[in-house]
Amino acid sequence: MDTVINKLSEIEVAASRILDGAASQKKALDQQQEERIAEYDRQIDEKTAAEIEKLRQELSVARDSELKQLQENSARTLDELDAYYQENHEVLAGQIYEKILRK
Repeated sequence: MDTVINKLSEIEVAASRILDGAASQKKALDQQQEERIAEYDRQIDEKTAAEIEKLRQELSVARDSELKQLQENSARTLDELDAYYQENHEVLAGQIYEKILRK
């Protein structure tokens, strides 16, 4: 009977060690998984930040290009208006004078 009790006690101790080992392995695997998740999150954050910066730069270039085009168009329109005025200022002044007199 003592042998059976001793064997059962040994089995219980062995089972306890196995459970402790499994718990320790589970904890180590959980830690590894958390580290992998943290690394993945860090990589995603870096890629996202890089993509956002790339888009910002592209938008900045596009905005600057469009602004330059608008400035050129505005300057050309002002030059055209100035040229028109230089050629037709007497006629324009006469038309304005006529409109003022009619009212």
